[in-house]
Amino acid sequence: MDRQRIALGLVVLAATVTLAGCSAISIPGADGTSGEPDPVDVFEGAFVHSDDLEAVSGERTMLVSDGEATTSETVAVAERPYVEYRSEVLESAVPDREGDVYVSNATGSWWYYPDSNVVHEYRADEPYDSDEVRAARADEADRQADLYDVEYLGTETVADREAHVVDVTAANETVTEGLSLLVGDTEFVFALETVNPEAELEVVEQRLWIDVEYDYPLREEVVIEDDDGTEYLLREWFESVDFEDDVDDETFVFEPPANATVHE
Repeated sequence: MDRQRIALGLVVLAATVTLAGCSAISIPGADGTSGEPDPVDVFEGAFVHSDDLEAVSGERTMLVSDGEATTSETVAVAERPYVEYRSEVLESAVPDREGDVYVSNATGSWWYYPDSNVVHEYRADEPYDSDEVRAARADEADRQADLYDVEYLGTETVADREAHVVDVTAANETVTEGLSLLVGDTEFVFALETVNPEAELEVVEQRLWIDVEYDYPLREEVVIEDDDGTEYLLREWFESVDFEDDVDDETFVFEPPANATVHE
């Protein structure tokens, strides 16, 4: 298997969770007549979703394990593709991360850390346009599709939703900075405390679960290996998810608390 070489950043977590909510994979017929989708089209659902998708909300868990120690964090998320997004840390191995909030809309982005009562604020020079962002993501999907070999594995249930499952393998020795997880439209770069943040690591396995109805990523698993041959599993998945358009407009508005320290 070709491997993608990466340099991994470091954010320390420390907790143990139990994986739940997924059933065994259902494999399409070997004759290929069961309506099996194009695996590249499934993969591109991690970037550009169904036109019928208006909003998504739920709880998502991030996990990393070296086979002995397991760490995790659970967040509540809400999104209206492609410029409105909100997340709040519900449970974390790092207590002062609980309650942290991230909000993004057409005018900018805010990171709020209630433990220190600090807000980091970014204001866009011009409002983001959802159609323009979608077009840019479609271009990125095409670029990424050229870098990987994608194999369709069938369907599996994630958070009571039917999801297409694909294996993703780098087509060559592609080099990238950091490790991007596609689930939830957020890039997470994190590892166990014992990992050297300057070490070169290899992605040896990557698998995606994409919602059948809305072409939305529900789960991702990545296995990386360090120079000593130790493997680390990085997993992110929705515990629960709702695709109904009942997310309140105020969800994507953030006003810093009056006594907060704001950094622009």
